Amino acid sequence: MANGMAGLFIGTTGLKTAQIALNATAHNLSNINTEGYTRQQVTFQDTVYMPVKTNDKVTTPVYGLGVGISEVRRIRDTFIDAAYRSENARLGFYESQYQAVNEIEDLFGEMQGVTYQTYLTDLYNSLNELTKNPTSTVARSSLIQTATAFVDKSEAIYEGLTNYQTTLNTEVRNMVATINDLGKKIFDYNKKITAIEAAGIEHANDLRDERDKAVDELSEYMDLDYYEGPNGEIIINAEGVPFVSLNEVAVMDTQYIQGTSLVEPTWPVYDRVVFSAKNLATASNATDTDKGKLKGLILARGNMVVDYTYVAERPDASDYDLTSMAGIDKYNKDYEAYSEKQEYYNTYIYPSQILSAMASFDYLVHGIVTALNDVLCPEITVETSEEIMDANGNAIQADMYYYNNRSESVLYNRFGAEVEGVKNDDGTYTYESGEKLYSNSNGDGSGALPFDKIEYSFLDMEKTDYGMDSDRTVGVELFSRNNTQRYIKAKDANGEDVYIRNNLNDQKYESYYRLGNISINPKAAQNLALIPLSTKTDKEDLARANELIDTWDVRFGTFNIEEYSKATFNSYYNNFVGKFATWGDILDSYVNNQQNMVTGYDNQRTETMGVSSDEELQKMIKYQHAYNASSRYVNVVSEMLEHLVTSLGA
Repeated sequence: MANGMAGLFIGTTGLKTAQIALNATAHNLSNINTEGYTRQQVTFQDTVYMPVKTNDKVTTPVYGLGVGISEVRRIRDTFIDAAYRSENARLGFYESQYQAVNEIEDLFGEMQGVTYQTYLTDLYNSLNELTKNPTSTVARSSLIQTATAFVDKSEAIYEGLTNYQTTLNTEVRNMVATINDLGKKIFDYNKKITAIEAAGIEHANDLRDERDKAVDELSEYMDLDYYEGPNGEIIINAEGVPFVSLNEVAVMDTQYIQGTSLVEPTWPVYDRVVFSAKNLATASNATDTDKGKLKGLILARGNMVVDYTYVAERPDASDYDLTSMAGIDKYNKDYEAYSEKQEYYNTYIYPSQILSAMASFDYLVHGIVTALNDVLCPEITVETSEEIMDANGNAIQADMYYYNNRSESVLYNRFGAEVEGVKNDDGTYTYESGEKLYSNSNGDGSGALPFDKIEYSFLDMEKTDYGMDSDRTVGVELFSRNNTQRYIKAKDANGEDVYIRNNLNDQKYESYYRLGNISINPKAAQNLALIPLSTKTDKEDLARANELIDTWDVRFGTFNIEEYSKATFNSYYNNFVGKFATWGDILDSYVNNQQNMVTGYDNQRTETMGVSSDEELQKMIKYQHAYNASSRYVNVVSEMLEHLVTSLGA
């Protein structure tokens, strides 16, 4: 009777296991189109074996009690998962930068529409017409129109760059929020999975699928390291710090970068930024640090707002007296300062698409604007030991202040910001500053230090031209700084009028010829006669007009940091556009290669974890036959037992 009942039990185990296998197969089929679903597979095992009593002293016969379920497991390759997530992070890194390059190219219109080159050509052509007849009202009007179009287009491009930088800044905020949400979601899944699997009876396969899907998504944004704990929870390190742990999620936050409206991600729990400036600057494939869309986005956006002043200008040896020790020393110091500035540019600005475009483009526009203005308003540099006063008795700010042999290693400007000195061989410090320096950071004008000398820029009255108006106006520039006069009129020691370059706007802040602060001089635009192209004898100055057109042939700077030779305005711009075109091609290649790798790994995962309807239908038929066979077996055993009971009872 015992053996008979055991036989019945064997049949019921067959029914149960076949039913579980049918349910798993049906679950696979119902999720065939579910994103992130992993195919589940039922594995079988023998149940316990019972000994048979016997007098055999050598062996102990046993009989089994049927079949059981070993596990319902997910068919997933963790090594392919890791490879997919690593390459997905790298794809996100390069996609962010590729999109930035595309946006920059669209702003300049070189791929479609009216190109920026057209505005440069139009400005050149109008200058060329002016050389034929400098006093022509038509030629002057054409110059004002093309110069206005040039400034408007330049400002529009720069505004587009700053707006895109703001857009990327918003994306950084949103991405940080998305990363935090994914971290919290993974943490919640950890809790649910461990609760279900704590008893060691079943696997929370569907929850694990959802968690893996969240980890896949998170891998696009950050460089991840992760492992599964003993209770089924997944522990994640993001960018080298614990992000999702057993007990918490170390959520990210953002903070403003000092002096800007830009934000950077931080780890409040660890009291540190997520990406240091050096970490961003050195990101590369060689060091396996080119991962994460967030890092790529911040690198493309940059961590500051830059202009032409960030571009290093290599000192020209021909400008120095290298036959004297003083001249050699001056050249060496200037070259050292250039090298430091160039290294800073190469490290923190050049790798960023937005910052590189901002600084280089502003450098071009500044070069064009100042070159044309300097022809119309020729200047000389005057050194003096005393400040010059304006008509109201106020000191006019000089171009440069020199402080020699100071004992302090740090001084302060009028805003309280630190200014570092250059250390001399005798342990003292030298300062060259565009404004006065102070011994303290009060910013209230107290503690002003005596300077050794200062430099002013004067309108060169020997070389200047005059306007065609009755007052024979001098010093009228073509391009002006917003709310800033070019010159302050003063008197020299002989009581003669002098015109001193003004460096402050109406609000007493330093004013530069940079994008966002440039416009057509309203005086010249409203009265064409004021453009100074007439000689002292009131004749048209053809030579001065030719100087304007000759600025186009002057080699003023270089865009490519790997080149030392300078370029003209047109060749500089062509190099600028060419660099971004090359940059775009390289990034496009990276993105395509990474996309292929990510797709390849995803296809490998799909081959392993994906559900095949044909295969699952075959299994369903197999398990259905197994169920039917177990059912018939149970019927046979049941009939046998009934026959035995009936026969014995008779």
